[in-house]
Amino acid sequence: MDDGRGGRNQGDAEPGVLEAVVRSDEIERLEVRGLADVRAGRPLTAGSIFYVGSIAKQFVAACVAMLEHDGDLDLGDPVARFVPGLPAWGDRVTVRHLVHHTGGVRERSREGPGVPIDGVPAWGNRELLEALRAVPALDFEPGSRYGYSNRGYLLLAEVVGGASGTSLATFAQERILRPLGMTDTSFREAPTPLPARAARGHFEAEDGDVHVEPGRFHAVGAGGLWTTAADLATWSANLGRDRLTGGWLSDLLVRRGALDDGTPIHYAWGLSVRTHRGLPIVSHGGNFPGWEAKMVRFPTEDLTVIVLANRDDLDVSSSAFRLADEVLGDRLDPAAPHADHTFDGVRSAVTDPP
Repeated sequence: MDDGRGGRNQGDAEPGVLEAVVRSDEIERLEVRGLADVRAGRPLTAGSIFYVGSIAKQFVAACVAMLEHDGDLDLGDPVARFVPGLPAWGDRVTVRHLVHHTGGVRERSREGPGVPIDGVPAWGNRELLEALRAVPALDFEPGSRYGYSNRGYLLLAEVVGGASGTSLATFAQERILRPLGMTDTSFREAPTPLPARAARGHFEAEDGDVHVEPGRFHAVGAGGLWTTAADLATWSANLGRDRLTGGWLSDLLVRRGALDDGTPIHYAWGLSVRTHRGLPIVSHGGNFPGWEAKMVRFPTEDLTVIVLANRDDLDVSSSAFRLADEVLGDRLDPAAPHADHTFDGVRSAVTDPP
């Protein structure tokens, strides 16, 4: 699958990519190319169901917001209230810290060999929490700075479960996905069979060859969401015209967080709030062995760009902004900074742990 330039080609016999331009909640432009599963020769379609990695975080944050609004938790609650067995730092890190990545929760080391040829292990929240409970210290004092943390959102999934008396997957279905009619979207919290329309991930393993990801992992919080372009279009539209709560939720999700001393940061509620070529954006990306995803919403234009891939050798973020530049044209100021340079001095890769 190598194209001789350090990446795989994008022919019809290769895993591929979906690019969509959404205006309001209607997909007005769609391009789909490549295969959903190279072994079966099954093509990607507009209805393919992708794993979208960290795009899940905005849904997790929305669940937290609803529980706070219901009075079932307080943003100042320590995470230890909902997640038993944590080290002493669990009493110092609050729910608010976790939402905005200011808790200092230490990430798993990425050193060592790459992904094994049989894919990501069959990890769920139980296994990942067991490892996290063995972490003795934080990376920094909670609230003192921003530090993107997948483990922080793993903890938020457990907070949602503890505060609601059910699981994140169930709460999200009942309060967000089902009411919005997002019937092809779910948090996969158990090693159940993948959907029939799943875009299987294709990843380069430690042996240097490309393999199909078996999908045994089933952790939720940092990721765990499977969805379609159409359902993401529905969700993006709800950020503009909130059908779930009448407006307060969509307003809150794009409200930027702050450090404990009041210094604002770019990260809101599972969303990055910045600008691109002079226009405000709310966005997030995700990657995982075999998949990449990016969603960028331009709220003043009521326009969203979605790029989903079932391969991990593409730069879908760059693709998304190139597509946005093409569609928005003279609405953009070419002299204004690209989104990559509007993090208010904070630069952090948006990635998921293997």
